[in-house]
Amino acid sequence: MTAARQTIEAYVDGACTYNPGPAGFGIVLLSGRYRKEISGYLGLGTNNVAELTAALVALRAIRERDRPVRLLTDSAYVHGLVSYNWKPKANRALVAALRAEASLFPHLEVVRVPGHAGVPENERADVLAREAITLAAPPVSLRELLGPVSGCKA
Repeated sequence: MTAARQTIEAYVDGACTYNPGPAGFGIVLLSGRYRKEISGYLGLGTNNVAELTAALVALRAIRERDRPVRLLTDSAYVHGLVSYNWKPKANRALVAALRAEASLFPHLEVVRVPGHAGVPENERADVLAREAITLAAPPVSLRELLGPVSGCKA
């Protein structure tokens, strides 16, 4: 496989202290020798919001959308919403934004990995999410993150 077509792997995780409570997300992007870590503090939220946000931010961070992308999550919720078109019961605007972003990737594969089971990059994404909460950086605005979503109220 040539470098131009190499699969980009995005390990994503959300964390929430209590639920709801202070929430954060962590992302590890990998492509060949390239590695980028992203994290953010969301303020008060739920674990599902943190998990969805991690996936959305990861996809938005990938510029080369024609490349194969493997989104790796330990969230059954994210996996089901994106892979199996589960009907969301909450967070509809965030789910719609994630699905819209995912639709821009013709070669997107969403893979569920076991959580807290020693998958190194998933564990790192979890650490990043928890550190974002601990450090309590200024919250990422979901309204700024989502922007206008057709047919949804942010």
